[in-house]
Amino acid sequence: MNLFRISILFVGLFVIGLVFLQHANAEVWIPDNEFGGYFDSNGVYTVIGAVKNTQNVAIVPTITINIKDNENIISNSYTLSIVDAEKDIPFKIKVPQVESKNAILEKPDVIFVLAKHNAMNIQVIYGTTLIKHADGHTSGFIINNDTVSAYGVKVYAVIYGKDGKFLDTGKSVETITEMKPGEKREFTMYPDSLLASKVSYYSCFALGEDPTQTLSVEKGGKRVDFTYLTDGYLDAAKFDDSQNSLSITARNPWPQISYVNFMIPIQNDNQKFSVYLDGKPDDALQSKDPDGYWHLAFNLSPQSTSSVIISGFGGQGQSLFPIDSSNISAGQEHTILPENNFKSYLLIIIPTVAVIVSVIIWKKKTD
Repeated sequence: MNLFRISILFVGLFVIGLVFLQHANAEVWIPDNEFGGYFDSNGVYTVIGAVKNTQNVAIVPTITINIKDNENIISNSYTLSIVDAEKDIPFKIKVPQVESKNAILEKPDVIFVLAKHNAMNIQVIYGTTLIKHADGHTSGFIINNDTVSAYGVKVYAVIYGKDGKFLDTGKSVETITEMKPGEKREFTMYPDSLLASKVSYYSCFALGEDPTQTLSVEKGGKRVDFTYLTDGYLDAAKFDDSQNSLSITARNPWPQISYVNFMIPIQNDNQKFSVYLDGKPDDALQSKDPDGYWHLAFNLSPQSTSSVIISGFGGQGQSLFPIDSSNISAGQEHTILPENNFKSYLLIIIPTVAVIVSVIIWKKKTD
């Protein structure tokens, strides 16, 4: 076998190694170097990070954050928006319950369900119009490249420091309720003021909010899902069968008013829902849509955590809507991957071996 054939053989092995590595690392995870916590300019403990989807399909991820605060363990789960295949989604979560300056942020867990469709095709326009200003904030434009209107559009970003290290995450401050196909809109984004002087650049992602976010509860001994839209985070959902009411914890980590819009199947035309925020009646807006759903919308105050109770779901015998278990990934639980997984060395080992063998053969040929 001559040197040329041997070289072809090892190039083939290298390509196989690349394919194997890509398949082996096809996970949903949060890298260690893009996850952390700090006390912001208002003294609120803030968890930042980015979920990476290396699957070949779109997903809806849910992250669980665990924090050791002296003798207490604070554990909360948050469902994010749709993440397309081979894409990321940044997140920033305020945890006001943390009191100790020595709080320990543990590695997060990530689970996911397969999305029924991709996220909206909203593109950040990179170039001279994407500007980082002297005070650390950024501004730019997005365009709707989809064939339909996008609703609840937000721009998220991973923010990097001057040394190229992960520094913070951000979210656009504008309220963009609708973007028609081909429409172009401006956005602005601010880092925490404590970090503004360290900002080097932003890596931005534009997303339209999607109605596939869900909360799962047990009602009448069965699991049911509630569909909703929100700029914030909902968790700790429980259904009280005796009161026919849903209780949740709603968090809005952003410095502007956010919203929650529940979509509930119409059981009868006379249903009247009531919303209570921290025990006080809220002036929620109730409406219908042509598809047979009630819409129940209410606001969340800036940078707030609220206990929410929604009543008016009807008698115990009436069902809400059943869970569609067909879109749950069979191996859906994925903990963070170690940075030094041995498979990662394939990119080094295979070409190195190929070079060494080729050199040995070449020397034998020349001797």
